[in-house]
Amino acid sequence: MNKGQKCNQKLQWRGLWKMRCPYCCKTPLLSSWFSFQHGCPSCDFRYEREIGYFTGASWMVMFPIVALIGFAMAATLLILMPHLDALVVAAICSIAMVGVGILVMPFSMALWLYADHAIHPLNEDDTYDKELVN
Repeated sequence: MNKGQKCNQKLQWRGLWKMRCPYCCKTPLLSSWFSFQHGCPSCDFRYEREIGYFTGASWMVMFPIVALIGFAMAATLLILMPHLDALVVAAICSIAMVGVGILVMPFSMALWLYADHAIHPLNEDDTYDKELVN
């Protein structure tokens, strides 16, 4: 484990923004916009430490962000266009919130991974076994 060199704190902020491995800051976290890699081949860090690991990302990170944006959008629409019906505002905001959720999802998963890595550093159980994944 830990073949790659641990990146310093300045590089970790850059790695979070670019969605790279929280340990070595080299390997991209995403294989596509909707799916994470299983682990980092550079430092052997397994991203999903347990089944359902990223569920917390959706509830603790993504949900509050999307909800705040939705409420702010609804308030703005009601202030700027008071003649709009509340159901129209709700429909507009609901559609926009789905789009915002899709845009925010990978960043919330990356933030969840980085926060967890800061609280619980790597140990031997977190190794990425390529044979088990394939």
